Amino acid sequence: MESSWKGRVKRVHLEEEFSEVEKAAQALSLAVTEDFIPIISRIKATTSTFGGPKGEVLYAREHEAVWFKGKRFAPAVWAGTPGEEQIKQLKPAVDSKGRKVGEEWFTTIKLEDALTRYHDAGEKAKAKVLELLRGLSAELQTKVNILVYASMVLVIAKALFAHVSEGRRRKWVFPTLTGFNDSKDVESLDDANRMELIGLSPYWFNAAEGSAVQNTVDMRSLFLLTGPNGGGKSSLLRSICASALLGICGLMVPAESALIPNFDSIMLHMKSYDSPADGKSSFQVEMSEIRFPCNWSLIKKPRACR
Repeated sequence: MESSWKGRVKRVHLEEEFSEVEKAAQALSLAVTEDFIPIISRIKATTSTFGGPKGEVLYAREHEAVWFKGKRFAPAVWAGTPGEEQIKQLKPAVDSKGRKVGEEWFTTIKLEDALTRYHDAGEKAKAKVLELLRGLSAELQTKVNILVYASMVLVIAKALFAHVSEGRRRKWVFPTLTGFNDSKDVESLDDANRMELIGLSPYWFNAAEGSAVQNTVDMRSLFLLTGPNGGGKSSLLRSICASALLGICGLMVPAESALIPNFDSIMLHMKSYDSPADGKSSFQVEMSEIRFPCNWSLIKKPRACR
């Protein structure tokens, strides 16, 4: 039978209530065996082609009760055969309001007593479970912040573990991060803030299985990437942008080795349209959108004014 309180608290915390419920369940099972099973055996032993006796033990979910459901099982002549005594003990089943459930539902006094005992034991166990949970809630109320923080740290730790495990399986590496150089010497600035990715592969492919085309990228300043449609330009830009983002976050990147500067921002720009209300063409809109104050940023802009 269903019990909503089961599984919410370990048995060690309410051993007495668990034992009482088990004893009540055994008494209920015994009552079913003694009062209903002989009738079931009698019905099964009766052979009739049409209109024979029928009967079965069912759990009435709506009423939370175990009853006997049958028809035409009473003998025409009482001769003291097996099962007759149990049939005489049957009485119509009633609901919690004392109303008769139906013509085919039956119970016994012994079964009703066992069922009441089982329900009482279940209610006591349920009350004890609620009491324990309320006590635990009151105790943890002052430690909610600690629990939330610990759960967040656990989620982050699991995510980092999964990232490193998958990265090692795919032969990714931790990058070397370089600090920002604000020197006015253009050549030294380009050398210091260069981004070098050797053996770069798309992060959605597994380089360890040989299913990805690897590239070497050496970026020092502005560069222009050209090629035919379907040649892999967008895939390379996505791979570079993803590697930069993973690198500055301290995570592994999909490359054999990586040197990544400390970008202060990463921008991904998508398709834009003209703005007649502002008197701007599509090119002006795109240029104004990528104008923002930054010292050293990584900007990926595929197909300007497409």
